[in-house]
Amino acid sequence: MASPDVSTVSRPAAIGADLAEGAASVAREAKAGLDEAVDEVSRKGREAMRGTRDVLDGLDELVQDSVRARPYTTLAVAGLIGFLYAVARRW
Repeated sequence: MASPDVSTVSRPAAIGADLAEGAASVAREAKAGLDEAVDEVSRKGREAMRGTRDVLDGLDELVQDSVRARPYTTLAVAGLIGFLYAVARRW
């Protein structure tokens, strides 16, 4: 039977250092990947907020134009929405 390689058995400190270095490398790569993912999510969140803001601005203009052009119709629609909301709450 062959005897174990003395150079690997007698150097546990070197093996530990190699393992620590490998773990540190993996940790750095994981942190870099996490940073990239956070940046991407932040960017997409900002884009979504910008889009939402644009839609709300458009909706605001639409309501204001509707009130100016047809105030009684807009009042009737608002009353209908309120009525439907009340019915839904009681149901």
